[in-house]
Amino acid sequence: MNKRWSTLVTAMLLATTLGWQQPLATVTAAAKTTTTQTTKKPKRKTVVSTSTHIKLQGASNARDLGGYVNSKGQKIKIHRLIRSNSLSTLTKADQKKLVKTYHLATDVDLRTISEQKQSPDVRMKGVKLVKANVFKEFPPLPDFSKKNAANKMMEKTYHDAVTTAQGRKAYKSLFHQLLINPKNKAVLWHCSAGKDRAGMGTAFVLSALDFSRAAITKDYLKSNAYLVQTNKVNLQKEEAGWKAQGKTLTPTVIANFKDENGVQKAYLNAMYKAIDVKYGSMSKFLHKGLGLTNAQLKQLQANYLTPAK
Repeated sequence: MNKRWSTLVTAMLLATTLGWQQPLATVTAAAKTTTTQTTKKPKRKTVVSTSTHIKLQGASNARDLGGYVNSKGQKIKIHRLIRSNSLSTLTKADQKKLVKTYHLATDVDLRTISEQKQSPDVRMKGVKLVKANVFKEFPPLPDFSKKNAANKMMEKTYHDAVTTAQGRKAYKSLFHQLLINPKNKAVLWHCSAGKDRAGMGTAFVLSALDFSRAAITKDYLKSNAYLVQTNKVNLQKEEAGWKAQGKTLTPTVIANFKDENGVQKAYLNAMYKAIDVKYGSMSKFLHKGLGLTNAQLKQLQANYLTPAK
Protein backbone atom coordinates (compact mmCIF):
# COMPACT_ATOMS: atom_id res chain seq x y z
CA MET A 1 0.00 0.00 0.00
CA ASN A 2 1.53 3.31 -1.07
CA LYS A 3 1.95 6.17 1.38
CA ARG A 4 -1.03 8.17 0.06
CA TRP A 5 -3.56 5.35 0.44
CA SER A 6 -2.12 4.39 3.83
CA THR A 7 -2.80 7.91 5.07
CA LEU A 8 -6.32 7.86 3.59
CA VAL A 9 -7.29 4.58 5.28
CA THR A 10 -5.92 5.77 8.62
CA ALA A 11 -8.04 8.96 8.42
CA MET A 12 -11.21 6.97 7.58
CA LEU A 13 -10.69 4.57 10.50
CA LEU A 14 -10.13 7.45 12.90
CA ALA A 15 -13.35 9.11 11.73
CA THR A 16 -15.34 5.94 12.36
CA THR A 17 -13.77 5.37 15.76
CA LEU A 18 -14.71 8.87 16.99
CA GLY A 19 -18.33 8.42 15.93
CA TRP A 20 -18.39 10.90 13.07
CA GLN A 21 -17.63 10.59 9.36
CA GLN A 22 -16.37 13.16 6.88
CA PRO A 23 -17.22 13.07 3.16
CA LEU A 24 -14.66 11.02 1.22
CA ALA A 25 -13.57 14.12 -0.71
CA THR A 26 -12.73 15.90 2.53
CA VAL A 27 -10.78 12.90 3.83
CA THR A 28 -8.91 12.62 0.55
CA ALA A 29 -8.08 16.31 0.71
CA ALA A 30 -6.89 15.86 4.26
CA ALA A 31 -4.63 13.04 3.11
CA LYS A 32 -3.03 15.35 0.52
CA THR A 33 -2.53 18.15 3.02
CA THR A 34 0.79 18.29 4.81
CA THR A 35 0.19 17.90 8.54
CA THR A 36 1.26 20.94 10.57
CA GLN A 37 1.91 20.43 14.26
CA THR A 38 0.22 23.04 16.43
CA THR A 39 0.79 23.72 20.08
CA LYS A 40 -2.45 23.66 22.08
CA LYS A 41 -2.95 26.41 24.59
CA PRO A 42 -3.26 25.05 28.12
CA LYS A 43 -6.79 25.15 29.44
CA ARG A 44 -7.42 27.68 32.19
CA LYS A 45 -8.46 26.12 35.45
CA THR A 46 -12.03 26.83 36.44
CA VAL A 47 -12.12 28.68 39.75
CA VAL A 48 -14.94 27.48 41.96
CA SER A 49 -16.47 30.41 43.81
CA THR A 50 -18.53 29.34 46.80
CA SER A 51 -18.97 29.87 50.51
CA THR A 52 -19.15 27.16 53.19
CA HIS A 53 -22.23 26.37 55.24
CA ILE A 54 -21.04 25.98 58.82
CA LYS A 55 -23.09 23.16 60.31
CA LEU A 56 -24.02 24.13 63.86
CA GLN A 57 -26.74 22.65 66.06
CA GLY A 58 -27.70 26.06 67.45
CA ALA A 59 -27.49 28.24 64.31
CA SER A 60 -28.84 27.05 60.97
CA ASN A 61 -27.73 29.96 58.78
CA ALA A 62 -24.02 30.29 59.61
CA ARG A 63 -21.68 30.66 56.63
CA ASP A 64 -17.97 31.17 56.04
CA LEU A 65 -17.63 33.56 53.07
CA GLY A 66 -14.15 32.19 52.39
CA GLY A 67 -13.90 30.82 48.85
CA TYR A 68 -15.87 33.50 47.04
CA VAL A 69 -13.91 34.91 44.07
CA ASN A 70 -14.40 38.50 42.89
CA SER A 71 -14.14 39.91 39.36
CA LYS A 72 -10.38 40.43 39.76
CA GLY A 73 -9.81 36.77 40.57
CA GLN A 74 -9.20 37.46 44.25
CA LYS A 75 -10.56 34.92 46.69
CA ILE A 76 -11.86 35.63 50.19
CA LYS A 77 -9.61 33.89 52.68
CA ILE A 78 -11.22 31.06 54.64
CA HIS A 79 -12.09 31.37 58.33
CA ARG A 80 -12.06 35.17 58.29
CA LEU A 81 -15.57 36.44 57.44
CA ILE A 82 -18.65 34.71 58.86
CA ARG A 83 -22.34 35.62 58.66
CA SER A 84 -24.96 33.92 60.82
CA ASN A 85 -28.33 33.92 62.52
CA SER A 86 -28.78 34.15 66.30
CA LEU A 87 -26.06 32.71 68.52
CA SER A 88 -28.25 32.40 71.61
CA THR A 89 -28.64 28.60 71.42
CA LEU A 90 -25.12 27.49 70.49
CA THR A 91 -24.04 24.20 71.99
CA LYS A 92 -20.61 23.59 73.53
CA ALA A 93 -19.63 21.79 70.33
CA ASP A 94 -20.79 24.76 68.24
CA GLN A 95 -18.71 27.13 70.32
CA LYS A 96 -15.65 24.93 70.02
CA LYS A 97 -16.05 24.72 66.24
CA LEU A 98 -16.35 28.50 65.85
CA VAL A 99 -13.41 29.28 68.12
CA LYS A 100 -11.02 26.42 67.33
CA THR A 101 -11.78 25.67 63.68
CA TYR A 102 -12.93 29.07 62.41
CA HIS A 103 -10.71 31.19 64.68
CA LEU A 104 -13.58 33.44 65.76
CA ALA A 105 -12.40 36.53 67.63
CA THR A 106 -15.31 39.00 67.29
CA ASP A 107 -19.09 38.58 67.41
CA VAL A 108 -21.05 41.59 66.09
CA ASP A 109 -24.71 41.43 67.17
CA LEU A 110 -26.91 43.52 64.83
CA ARG A 111 -30.21 42.79 66.63
CA THR A 112 -32.44 45.22 68.50
CA ILE A 113 -31.89 45.93 72.17
CA SER A 114 -34.92 43.86 73.19
CA GLU A 115 -33.76 40.88 71.08
CA GLN A 116 -30.34 41.07 72.69
CA LYS A 117 -31.91 41.06 76.16
CA GLN A 118 -34.48 38.33 75.53
CA SER A 119 -32.07 35.97 73.73
CA PRO A 120 -28.51 37.01 74.56
CA ASP A 121 -25.62 35.56 72.59
CA VAL A 122 -23.76 32.69 74.20
CA ARG A 123 -20.53 34.17 75.55
CA MET A 124 -17.54 32.35 74.11
CA LYS A 125 -14.16 32.41 75.80
CA GLY A 126 -11.75 34.69 73.97
CA VAL A 127 -14.48 36.13 71.71
CA LYS A 128 -15.29 39.83 71.92
CA LEU A 129 -19.02 40.66 71.81
CA VAL A 130 -19.93 43.92 70.06
CA LYS A 131 -23.54 45.14 70.20
CA ALA A 132 -24.38 47.18 67.10
CA ASN A 133 -28.15 47.27 66.70
CA VAL A 134 -29.28 48.35 63.23
CA PHE A 135 -32.64 49.38 64.69
CA LYS A 136 -33.34 50.49 68.25
CA GLU A 137 -36.62 48.58 68.12
CA PHE A 138 -39.00 47.31 65.45
CA PRO A 139 -42.33 49.04 64.77
CA PRO A 140 -45.54 47.01 65.31
CA LEU A 141 -46.26 44.42 62.64
CA PRO A 142 -48.70 45.49 59.90
CA ASP A 143 -52.04 43.80 59.34
CA PHE A 144 -51.08 40.48 57.75
CA SER A 145 -54.67 39.90 56.63
CA LYS A 146 -53.94 42.43 53.87
CA LYS A 147 -52.24 41.29 50.68
CA ASN A 148 -48.49 42.01 50.33
CA ALA A 149 -48.33 43.55 53.81
CA ALA A 150 -45.12 41.66 54.63
CA ASN A 151 -43.45 42.60 51.35
CA LYS A 152 -44.05 46.30 51.96
CA MET A 153 -42.83 45.97 55.55
CA MET A 154 -39.63 44.21 54.48
CA GLU A 155 -38.84 46.71 51.73
CA LYS A 156 -39.28 49.59 54.18
CA THR A 157 -37.00 47.81 56.66
CA TYR A 158 -34.25 47.57 54.04
CA HIS A 159 -34.78 51.21 53.09
CA ASP A 160 -34.55 52.38 56.70
CA ALA A 161 -31.44 50.32 57.45
CA VAL A 162 -29.36 52.45 55.07
CA THR A 163 -31.11 55.82 55.35
CA THR A 164 -31.23 56.19 59.15
CA ALA A 165 -28.33 57.28 61.33
CA GLN A 166 -28.91 54.27 63.60
CA GLY A 167 -28.52 51.80 60.75
CA ARG A 168 -25.38 53.43 59.39
CA LYS A 169 -23.88 53.61 62.88
CA ALA A 170 -24.32 49.85 63.29
CA TYR A 171 -22.67 49.02 59.98
CA LYS A 172 -19.85 51.49 60.68
CA SER A 173 -19.25 49.51 63.86
CA LEU A 174 -19.07 46.28 61.85
CA PHE A 175 -16.46 47.74 59.50
CA HIS A 176 -14.47 49.11 62.42
CA GLN A 177 -14.20 45.57 63.81
CA LEU A 178 -13.18 44.27 60.39
CA LEU A 179 -10.44 46.90 60.17
CA ILE A 180 -8.93 46.18 63.59
CA ASN A 181 -9.33 42.40 63.37
CA PRO A 182 -6.03 40.45 63.48
CA LYS A 183 -4.99 38.85 60.18
CA ASN A 184 -5.41 35.30 61.46
CA LYS A 185 -8.80 35.75 63.14
CA ALA A 186 -12.46 35.82 62.07
CA VAL A 187 -15.25 38.35 62.51
CA LEU A 188 -18.85 37.09 62.66
CA TRP A 189 -21.90 39.32 62.25
CA HIS A 190 -25.47 38.20 62.79
CA CYS A 191 -29.06 39.18 63.41
CA SER A 192 -32.00 36.98 64.41
CA ALA A 193 -32.56 34.93 61.25
CA GLY A 194 -29.25 35.91 59.65
CA LYS A 195 -30.99 36.98 56.46
CA ASP A 196 -31.90 40.68 56.55
CA ARG A 197 -29.67 42.82 58.76
CA ALA A 198 -26.86 40.28 58.43
CA GLY A 199 -27.66 40.00 54.72
CA MET A 200 -27.29 43.74 54.20
CA GLY A 201 -24.08 43.75 56.22
CA THR A 202 -22.76 41.03 53.94
CA ALA A 203 -23.74 43.07 50.88
CA PHE A 204 -21.67 45.99 52.17
CA VAL A 205 -18.68 43.80 53.04
CA LEU A 206 -18.72 42.06 49.65
CA SER A 207 -19.11 45.42 47.89
CA ALA A 208 -16.05 46.72 49.75
CA LEU A 209 -14.18 43.63 48.51
CA ASP A 210 -15.07 44.32 44.85
CA PHE A 211 -17.85 41.78 44.37
CA SER A 212 -20.57 42.40 41.81
CA ARG A 213 -24.21 42.97 42.62
CA ALA A 214 -25.06 39.65 40.95
CA ALA A 215 -22.62 37.76 43.19
CA ILE A 216 -23.95 39.54 46.27
CA THR A 217 -27.56 38.71 45.36
CA LYS A 218 -26.67 35.05 44.82
CA ASP A 219 -25.17 34.83 48.31
CA TYR A 220 -28.11 36.74 49.81
CA LEU A 221 -30.71 34.33 48.42
CA LYS A 222 -28.97 31.29 49.94
CA SER A 223 -30.73 32.03 53.24
CA ASN A 224 -33.93 30.57 51.78
CA ALA A 225 -32.23 27.17 51.50
CA TYR A 226 -30.51 27.21 54.88
CA LEU A 227 -33.59 28.40 56.78
CA VAL A 228 -36.07 25.83 55.44
CA GLN A 229 -36.37 23.83 58.68
CA THR A 230 -36.13 26.89 60.93
CA ASN A 231 -38.88 28.62 58.99
CA LYS A 232 -41.16 25.59 59.21
CA VAL A 233 -41.02 25.87 62.97
CA ASN A 234 -41.48 29.66 62.83
CA LEU A 235 -44.52 29.30 60.59
CA GLN A 236 -46.16 26.82 62.97
CA LYS A 237 -45.61 29.19 65.89
CA GLU A 238 -46.95 32.19 64.00
CA GLU A 239 -50.03 30.31 62.83
CA ALA A 240 -50.72 29.10 66.38
CA GLY A 241 -50.31 32.63 67.73
CA TRP A 242 -52.66 34.02 65.11
CA LYS A 243 -55.34 31.48 65.97
CA ALA A 244 -54.85 32.09 69.70
CA GLN A 245 -55.88 35.70 69.09
CA GLY A 246 -59.13 34.45 67.58
CA LYS A 247 -58.15 35.51 64.08
CA THR A 248 -58.94 33.60 60.90
CA LEU A 249 -55.91 32.00 59.26
CA THR A 250 -56.40 32.84 55.56
CA PRO A 251 -54.10 32.07 52.60
CA THR A 252 -53.15 35.77 52.59
CA VAL A 253 -52.02 35.62 56.21
CA ILE A 254 -49.95 32.49 55.56
CA ALA A 255 -48.41 34.10 52.46
CA ASN A 256 -47.42 37.13 54.54
CA PHE A 257 -45.82 34.91 57.19
CA LYS A 258 -43.78 33.18 54.48
CA ASP A 259 -42.75 36.50 52.91
CA GLU A 260 -41.62 37.75 56.31
CA ASN A 261 -39.53 34.62 57.03
CA GLY A 262 -37.82 34.44 53.64
CA VAL A 263 -35.65 36.64 51.48
CA GLN A 264 -36.55 38.05 48.10
CA LYS A 265 -34.56 39.88 45.48
CA ALA A 266 -37.08 42.74 45.79
CA TYR A 267 -36.01 43.32 49.42
CA LEU A 268 -32.35 43.69 48.49
CA ASN A 269 -33.31 45.84 45.52
CA ALA A 270 -35.14 48.19 47.90
CA MET A 271 -31.84 48.67 49.73
CA TYR A 272 -29.95 49.35 46.50
CA LYS A 273 -32.64 51.79 45.38
CA ALA A 274 -32.47 53.71 48.68
CA ILE A 275 -28.68 53.89 48.36
CA ASP A 276 -28.83 55.09 44.76
CA VAL A 277 -31.41 57.79 45.59
CA LYS A 278 -29.53 59.15 48.62
CA TYR A 279 -25.90 58.52 47.67
CA GLY A 280 -25.77 57.80 43.95
CA SER A 281 -24.06 54.40 44.12
CA MET A 282 -22.87 51.68 46.47
CA SER A 283 -19.31 53.02 46.21
CA LYS A 284 -20.42 56.46 47.36
CA PHE A 285 -22.45 54.90 50.18
CA LEU A 286 -19.37 53.07 51.45
CA HIS A 287 -17.47 56.37 51.42
CA LYS A 288 -20.10 58.90 52.52
CA GLY A 289 -22.64 56.71 54.31
CA LEU A 290 -20.22 54.46 56.19
CA GLY A 291 -17.20 56.78 56.18
CA LEU A 292 -14.72 54.38 54.61
CA THR A 293 -11.64 55.92 53.02
CA ASN A 294 -9.82 54.55 49.97
CA ALA A 295 -6.96 53.53 52.27
CA GLN A 296 -9.34 51.59 54.51
CA LEU A 297 -10.92 49.82 51.54
CA LYS A 298 -7.45 48.78 50.37
CA GLN A 299 -6.67 47.60 53.89
CA LEU A 300 -9.81 45.45 53.95
CA GLN A 301 -8.98 43.96 50.56
CA ALA A 302 -5.39 43.23 51.59
CA ASN A 303 -6.52 41.61 54.84
CA TYR A 304 -9.38 39.45 53.59
CA LEU A 305 -8.54 38.70 49.95
CA THR A 306 -5.82 36.67 48.27
CA PRO A 307 -3.54 38.70 45.92
CA ALA A 308 -4.83 39.36 42.40
CA LYS A 309 -3.39 37.04 39.74
